[in-house]
Amino acid sequence: MKRRLFLTLLLALAASVSALAQSVASRNARAAPAFLERSVIYQVWMRSFTPEGTLKAVTARLPHIVGLGADVVFLSPLNVHGYPSAVQGGYSTPYEIKDYERIDPEYGTEEDLKALVAEAHKLGLKVMMDVVYAHSANDCVLLNRPGFFQRTPDGALVISRWKTPMPDFTNPQVREYFRNNMVHYVRDVGIDGFRVDWPSHIPLEFWEQARDALDKVNPNVIMLSEADVPEHQLKAFDISYNFPYYSALQAVLVNGESAERIRQQWEKAKASFPRGARFVHLNDNHDRNRVDVVFGEKAALATSVMNFTLDGIPFLYNGQEIGDTTPPQQQSHVSIRWEIKPGSGHPFGARKMEFYKGLIAMRKQESALTSGELVWVKSSNPDGVVSFVRKKGNEEILVLVNLTNRVTKVEVDVAAADYAQARDLLKDRPLPASLSPGKFGCQLGAFDYTVAKRTAARTP
Repeated sequence: MKRRLFLTLLLALAASVSALAQSVASRNARAAPAFLERSVIYQVWMRSFTPEGTLKAVTARLPHIVGLGADVVFLSPLNVHGYPSAVQGGYSTPYEIKDYERIDPEYGTEEDLKALVAEAHKLGLKVMMDVVYAHSANDCVLLNRPGFFQRTPDGALVISRWKTPMPDFTNPQVREYFRNNMVHYVRDVGIDGFRVDWPSHIPLEFWEQARDALDKVNPNVIMLSEADVPEHQLKAFDISYNFPYYSALQAVLVNGESAERIRQQWEKAKASFPRGARFVHLNDNHDRNRVDVVFGEKAALATSVMNFTLDGIPFLYNGQEIGDTTPPQQQSHVSIRWEIKPGSGHPFGARKMEFYKGLIAMRKQESALTSGELVWVKSSNPDGVVSFVRKKGNEEILVLVNLTNRVTKVEVDVAAADYAQARDLLKDRPLPASLSPGKFGCQLGAFDYTVAKRTAARTP
C-alpha cells in the first residue's frame, strides 16, 4: 500500500512538473531591448585581461573590443572581495563579496568604473556587471545585520556549496538592499546590465521585483541569467546561459557521441522555454578550461561557427579571439599574451583574430542569422555533421559544421539547384559544385564548416 501511494505521488509530481513546463513554453518570453538580437557579448576577466588588472587599464583596451565588432562588455565581479578565500584559502576569488557598496581597490574606484562606462558609451559599447547575491564572503560586512543571512534553527549560518554564507531573501530588508544595489549601478554609474551569478538559488519573485525597479530607471537594462531556468525569461531576464549546449559540445567532441546531440538539446530547450527565449551560446568562459585546450584549435573554430549561426546571442571570452590557452585563474593575476596579434610573428593567433572579426561581421550583415527562423535539415551523416538553415523572408543561409576529425562527404536535404550560385560567407568564395544533381552535397575537411547564402531562385 505504501509503495503504491509513493508511486502515485511520484507520478502526480511528474505530471505537475510536465504541466508547468508546458504552460511556461506556451507563453511568450519578455520583450528584450531591440539591439540585443544583433549583439555579441565579450567577457572581460579583470585579473587577466590586462597586466595591470585595473579598470583604467581595461578602459584603455576598449578599442580592441570595438575592433572585434563586439557590442557588450561583461566585467567579472568588481565589488570588494572577501579574504581569505573560503574555497581554497589565500587570495580571494571575485565571487566572494565582502562589501557590495564599494569597488575593490584592486581594480580601482567607482569613479574609475564611471569613466570606463562613459568611454564605452562613446565607443558604442554597453557594459554589464557580474553580480553575486546568492552567496557572500565569510567576512561580509552584512553579517552583523540581524536576519540578513540564512541560519539553521540553532543559529548557525547556512553555507553554500562554495563554503560561503547565503543571504536570506525571505527577509524584505534583504530584497530591498540588493534591489537598491542594482538600481544604484544603473542610475548613478550608467551600467547597462547585469550578468547574475547563481540566480536560481534566489526566489524568482526577487528578480521580477528588481526588474520592475530597474525598468523605472532604464527599461533597456540587459539581464543575463547564469542558469537555464525557463521561468526566468517570462519577466525578469532577457537571456539565459545554455549550459546543456556546452555539455552537448563536450559529449560530441570529447566523448565521441553523435553530433545529433546538438539538435536534440536545441529541441529540448525550445520545448521547455517560453516562445522567443534567448540563449547565450558559448564554448569558453571562466568556469572552464580554455576551448583550444578542451576541444582543440580546429574544433574551437568549428564550434564558434555554430555559436554565431545558431539562434541566440554569441559570446567571446577574454582572449579567445587570439587562441589564449592560459588556464582560468580566479585567485591570481595571469595576463593574456596579447603579443599574439597581427604582425607579431604568431601567424595562428593573427589568423584567429581575423577569423573572429569576420565571424562577427558576417553575423551583423546577415539578418537571417540574427532574427531568422532556424530549420534543421537532414544529412547523410547526422553523427558527424550539424546541418541547419537560417531563413528570413527570401534570405536563406545553409550551415554545415563537421564535428569530427575526419574528411567527410555529406549530402543534405536541400535542393542542389538552390545553391548552385551560393557563396560561402566565411571563406568568401563560390560554394563548390554539389556532389549530386539532386540534394546538395559537398566534402568537408576535419572540423571544417560551410556557411552558404542562397542566391539562386528557389526551384519549384
